[in-house]
Amino acid sequence: MGKIFMLLLIPVLIFTFILMPEISLSQSNHIYLNGKVISLSNNTIKIDSAKEPFYIVKDVKVLKHVKKGSSIYEEKALLKELQPGNSVTLKVTGNIVNEIIIEEYKK
Repeated sequence: MGKIFMLLLIPVLIFTFILMPEISLSQSNHIYLNGKVISLSNNTIKIDSAKEPFYIVKDVKVLKHVKKGSSIYEEKALLKELQPGNSVTLKVTGNIVNEIIIEEYKK
């Protein structure tokens, strides 16, 4: 019985950890930070609620929340739409920005 269990368990473990690493390594320690943009360059952003600047990844996901009538919608955006003074939410891991949400409805 024990040998059969081990023979069945080994292929499952191989499949899980080798063929599907995105499932076995999917943990992320990201957080979301809100603030207003103080400064912005090609690869860094500084917001008023954080002491240090954050580094923007090349394939950063940029979205904007816009108000239409009494509802708020999410739309795709470009990094060049971001300006100092904008309210934003940053999805960060350590000091790396993976996602930026421009909160246009707060204008």
